[in-house]
Amino acid sequence: MDGPISVHFHPQQAVRFCVPEAMRFLLFVFLGLCTSVLAAPPNIIFILADDMGWADLRCQGHPYAQTPNLDRLASDGTRFTQCYATGVTCCPSRTGFMTGKFPATFANYPAGAGFGDRVTITELLKRQGYATGHFGKWHIGPVTDHGTYGIDHIGAAAEESGGQRKRKREAAASARGRDADMYDAAIRFIEQHKDGPFYVNIWDHIPHHPVNPSPAVTEAFGPLEVDESLFPQPMRDKFARCKAQGGDVSTHMRAYLAEIKAMDAEIGALLKRLDELGLRDNTLIAFSSDQGPAGIRESLVGKPEKQGANNTLDIRLNAMGFVGSFKGGKHDPHEGGVRIPWILRWPGHVPAGRVDETAVLSGADWLPTLCALAGVEINAMEFDGENASAAWLGRDFTRSKPLLWKTSSTGSDPALRVDRWKFHGTQRKKGSIELYDLATDPGETINLADQRPEVVRQLSETLAAWTASLPKSYDKSDEKED
Repeated sequence: MDGPISVHFHPQQAVRFCVPEAMRFLLFVFLGLCTSVLAAPPNIIFILADDMGWADLRCQGHPYAQTPNLDRLASDGTRFTQCYATGVTCCPSRTGFMTGKFPATFANYPAGAGFGDRVTITELLKRQGYATGHFGKWHIGPVTDHGTYGIDHIGAAAEESGGQRKRKREAAASARGRDADMYDAAIRFIEQHKDGPFYVNIWDHIPHHPVNPSPAVTEAFGPLEVDESLFPQPMRDKFARCKAQGGDVSTHMRAYLAEIKAMDAEIGALLKRLDELGLRDNTLIAFSSDQGPAGIRESLVGKPEKQGANNTLDIRLNAMGFVGSFKGGKHDPHEGGVRIPWILRWPGHVPAGRVDETAVLSGADWLPTLCALAGVEINAMEFDGENASAAWLGRDFTRSKPLLWKTSSTGSDPALRVDRWKFHGTQRKKGSIELYDLATDPGETINLADQRPEVVRQLSETLAAWTASLPKSYDKSDEKED
């Protein structure tokens, strides 16, 4: 891209067809049927892993992952390879999905303060007649009462007495993985609202720290002997850090992948129940992760003074999330930290067996795109995301808005992506800038900042204008660990 950088809207152009009258009538009938199908709003299920790497699924290229249900979900739908989180930690990413806004635009950190007067996708769909539910991790505000953000039901229903319920949850977690109970609760909610439409968040804790699967979960995965040569250099660097602290790569990767498999099994049970309820064809399912994987933490083996309730073993070394050939991970705006898996299935609408390697998507697009599909009118200018339904439905899509990242700190360094360019700016006097051409260097290995000063100048101006529009100060007093 040698010319000036610009972002344009690309309105769909009309196309004329010359067809006989009989064919024209059949085409009219066909288009009418398609319109009537699209006019019926889909049920929506959003499954969100926590701290999962872009390449942690077999269908994303992991040589050892056991994810048959997610792989099948991808083959039955479309897998997008260029989708981005709006933040580098859990709350900011969830903020983008829920509000369609970049998290740096919030003066108060949403984990402790909520979303203020910003509207959420659940509120908008609730007004449209959807039953709404949320199961699993929250981390988007201090209030978890039913009705918050227009969500009818938050968390698992206490159907038995506290003690009995707790024992059942612990038994399920031991046998099936730590998120078993929330999938059971989500399925109950779907059964109750099967006549639809419904919207359900299923937000996993897997594979966020602590990754400490039960023996039953680990044994279900089976043995593993890692061949490090099957992985690119960024992952081999992680292996080296693990071994430097006395860890065994195969043991720790087995524990990590066992949790991923447990999550996949719960998703398989959910998909099976949807089929039994006859909901497959009118349900849109999305699967993603909130951002990239956590890095290897310091092992606490032999350091009892630092050990907490969840850190009595070397489980900190179980952080074996895989980002392919990308650089970075959680807490980092490089590709490994913000590029996330994105799988969609909606039979008859989202093309099956497709891999989209060109559309650039954002978590901030979730709200405006669902609104477009569900017939909810919004003012597109009020959101940082955009309607990406063309990409979802298998058509050409060219992004018209830049992707922007910045943490909730006035002095933090911003980053952006426009077209093929990824630019890491700086607000520090001695900070360095980075420019990468993702079309030829998705691993961000060759900094082109010195070779392309005109691109740096234009993108610096874009970042400066955006950061100038952000809050002048941030209240992070209620910020919690991500």
